Amino acid sequence: MDTARVGVDVVAGILPGTPMEEYTRRFFITSAQWNEGDGIDQARLLADMNGKAQGWAMYLMLQPDRVNWVKTEWIWM
Repeated sequence: MDTARVGVDVVAGILPGTPMEEYTRRFFITSAQWNEGDGIDQARLLADMNGKAQGWAMYLMLQPDRVNWVKTEWIWM
């Protein structure tokens, strides 16, 4: 079983601290993906994943009629 190496959670909602499932997205890099390449490949993986996560967060920030808050959290495993 391949495990996650790093993940980013993007959560958002109306009531502060209460994420709404339909706006929650998780982005991961697996250990296998991480170990496939060298430092440059790893940097590209991180940049790609971060771009997707931050893009989703930005999209949500531009939706004040749907959500009042957005939070992004990183975790290395």
